[in-house]
Amino acid sequence: MQQHPPELRHRTSALRRATWRIWPWLAWLLPIGVALFCLWRVSTAHGELSFIIVLTSPLFVPLAGGLGSLPRVVQRRAGASATPARQVPVLILLWWSWVAFVIAMPDRTIASGPSDSVPVPSLLQQLAGGPAGGVFTTWVFVAAIACGIAAWVLLLVTASGRAAIGHARRWEGLGWAGFGLAPLLLAAVGGLGVATGQMQGDAAGEVRAQATARTAEKQIALAEQRYDAVQRVVSDLRAAVAPQEWEAQEACAESLNDDGLGWDAYRLRIAFRHAASLELDHDALTKALTNAGWTVTLDQEAPMEISASGPQGAELRFTTDGDAPFRITATAGSWWQSADQPVSDAWCGAHGGARVGYSGSTGGGADASWWPPLR
Repeated sequence: MQQHPPELRHRTSALRRATWRIWPWLAWLLPIGVALFCLWRVSTAHGELSFIIVLTSPLFVPLAGGLGSLPRVVQRRAGASATPARQVPVLILLWWSWVAFVIAMPDRTIASGPSDSVPVPSLLQQLAGGPAGGVFTTWVFVAAIACGIAAWVLLLVTASGRAAIGHARRWEGLGWAGFGLAPLLLAAVGGLGVATGQMQGDAAGEVRAQATARTAEKQIALAEQRYDAVQRVVSDLRAAVAPQEWEAQEACAESLNDDGLGWDAYRLRIAFRHAASLELDHDALTKALTNAGWTVTLDQEAPMEISASGPQGAELRFTTDGDAPFRITATAGSWWQSADQPVSDAWCGAHGGARVGYSGSTGGGADASWWPPLR
């Protein structure tokens, strides 16, 4: 083993020697800790993502441990006996990213179908609470992954550098500060996500505070007006295709935050189908859409499938395949609502037949089948 002069030991700070010694340990203990945490989540909350991590842990743990140790191995072969000063804050950020990944990891329960699965809030989301907690946690989770990967790449890139480091004391001071600054950085990213979401406009151009300031009754009344506007659009298109024999298939106000990781919003979806075999004029239909101000995004003749986008994020879709019923589906853009979700239900029932929602009380959700009849 290479011997270093005694005076070198005194020029190397305790922080650099300590991080060098615990580096190989944490490189393995942190991914093992993630696997054990996920095992606990599977046993207590039946988390789907946790189950996948546990299932792949025989591959995940050795891969993460080996990659985490790789920059140190490279530096040790180059003759290093302590963590370079400029790498100390980066290494601390990498370790904190593992911690943030665990406490901010969202999940859903294992279920046979998507409608049976429910969100499992992360530890950080349980601590933050409220609708903002989901947004905050999501941004912290993404930041933890991004910062962790970036920190590892930076460690590996600088691992073989032998140039003298200027201002070593400043780098070591930043390393000490990194124990507190790294979690603050990740939290700041989460706060940025919350602020960005608060200022984002919905399909009507309103920020969240404007929409949620309305009472539940006013939100429902406004949603009914929007529903009626979508109805008129679909009614005109149905009249252009066939004057009668249409069957209502779906009408609902769909929640856009059923995973609990964003702001509460809803969108409207209406669908009709025509069981008879229709000889459609494909070119006339696309021309009618263009003349009405819609932008055709998909145009396929056999089997026929036409998609078009309109104002405020609205979408139209026309589909038919041989003897299959011709179907028109209209999906309106999304609008904010308050945290008690007075407009939307947690799911969008098919065929407009399940009346699981609004019965006059606030906070129960509103099935669009209770609104003005489908025309």
